[in-house]
Parts: sequence; C-alpha cells; structure tokens
Amino acid sequence: MSSSITITYNLKPPAGIQSNGLNPSAVHEFNIPVSPNDGQKRYYTALEAAIIKAKDQVGNELTAWRDAVGKAELTKEPKNSNSEEGDEEEEEEDNLTIR
Repeated sequence: MSSSITITYNLKPPAGIQSNGLNPSAVHEFNIPVSPNDGQKRYYTALEAAIIKAKDQVGNELTAWRDAVGKAELTKEPKNSNSEEGDEEEEEEDNLTIR
C-alpha cells in the first residue's frame, strides 16, 4: 500500500491581477513510495522527502502569486491618511490635567 500527501489550494486574487500563466487553483499529490510495513526508518525517510518536495513546489507557486499580487499593489494609489487629525487629538490629551 502506497500513501501520499495531497495539497489543494484555491486562491482568489484581486481583480486585474495578471497571472502570467499562474493557475489560481491546484491539487498536488506527492507519493510516498515506501509503506510503514517496510520499516519505520525507510518510511520516515521517504515521508520526509515527500514533504520537502511538496513544500518546495507549493512554496514556489505561492511565492509567484505573492509577487504578482504585490507588484499590482505597488501601482495602487495610496490612501488618504488622517494622521494630522490623530496628532492633534494626541496633543490635546497631553495638555489635560486631572485634579
């Protein structure tokens, strides 16, 4: 009996993101070619290799998506900040004296 690791994701990127060939959803299956009956050490070595392969592949795909979305976010206009109003309120609080 062969076991496997299955990783599924379904991303919902913001509208207007250029995917550059990236697929927003994927199902990956990573086989573990050794059975636990073949020996604990052999099984855990094969399991570790499958986990490393899964982490690398899915990590690379998600990093590519992060980069694509991050680049799109950089081109957005910055939001109007109300930091001046917040500074005035803080100054008023500093000048209050409680008796």
